[in-house]
Amino acid sequence: MALFVLLMVGCGSRNADNLSADDHHFAAFYADYLARSGVTDKGRAAPWTDLTPAGLDTLFVRHKLDQKTFDARLNAYSRDPELWRKVLLEVRRNLGQERP
Repeated sequence: MALFVLLMVGCGSRNADNLSADDHHFAAFYADYLARSGVTDKGRAAPWTDLTPAGLDTLFVRHKLDQKTFDARLNAYSRDPELWRKVLLEVRRNLGQERP
């Protein structure tokens, strides 16, 4: 019985590290937003790139995201800093900056 409990706890903690499809979707959007706002894949700021409201609308359309969904995800992340940290790590990977 103890072995079963240990296996279940181990599987649960491994799954807890996984992001949902919504989290991956948001991370892809946010990485694209940062890249278009002047953040390079080397982690250095490029000369300021002004992302216009029209440019932001284009990003929303490209990522099939709307303001309501965006706001809901931000609200969820503000209540769960650990999840936000995991999303930011995914953003970093999306930008090509994977670090331990």
